[in-house]
Amino acid sequence: TQSRKKEKFKPQKDKIVKMYVCGPTVYDYDHLGHARVGIFYDIVRRYLTFLGHKVQFVQNITDVGHLTESETGEDKIEKKAKFEKKTPEQIARFYEKEHFKDFAALNILKPTFSPRASKYIPQIIEFIEILIKKGYAYEVSGSVYFDVAKFKDYGKLSGRKSEEQKAGVRIEAEKGKKHPQDFALWKKADQGHIMQWDSLWGKGYPGWHIECSVINNEFFGPTTDIHGGAIELVFPHHENEIAQSESVTDKPFVRYWLHIGLVTVEDEKMSKSVGNIITI
Repeated sequence: TQSRKKEKFKPQKDKIVKMYVCGPTVYDYDHLGHARVGIFYDIVRRYLTFLGHKVQFVQNITDVGHLTESETGEDKIEKKAKFEKKTPEQIARFYEKEHFKDFAALNILKPTFSPRASKYIPQIIEFIEILIKKGYAYEVSGSVYFDVAKFKDYGKLSGRKSEEQKAGVRIEAEKGKKHPQDFALWKKADQGHIMQWDSLWGKGYPGWHIECSVINNEFFGPTTDIHGGAIELVFPHHENEIAQSESVTDKPFVRYWLHIGLVTVEDEKMSKSVGNIITI
């Protein structure tokens, strides 16, 4: 994706491939869009294995931090938990189980590892502390934001310029933020927010993007061979991952970015928010 051309694949270590694909936010059933992503990267994985590579395939489970309106909405899992009168843990575990059941029915291989974001809160906090110390992040009233202006390569994956970034991402100009496009690494927990953890900045919870940077670093170190997802994740999710990770490690985050197109229904993206999904 980043080079916009075909490239000859060569992993960092001979015959060992570090591969990461963004996983599901477990608050509802998977639909055909999720199936397309799963099948595509399963084929890539199987082909690399066929060529003699040992593929270490990591796909996270987002069970905290994915908000309904990017930076300002309600956590999707908490919203579903309140609706169904269950705990967020019950919601996440139920739909996680359904996810693996659906993918097994499609004969998609299970990931080598399926780490849950909620299990990496200490590492996430430590990662954010490093970003603050290095001057890439700042705290505002219990929330921590990444200072996009400090990362000179911001936009290198998506090709977006600063003006386009402002127009292309749903981030409200929250009080105290230096720039509208600065994104949350840690959010202060409002009264009534169920999932929250202690931190140096008070009780809160991680932003959506930070989990993938941290989990990649935990399993693969500073550089991942292949990072994939749907095309809609290029900006802002993957652009933000690059900014976070490379600001901490000072090394290239990903060698090869792969993205696939979306499933559409009558020329419109299949999406839960649109209401046109077909479940697996």
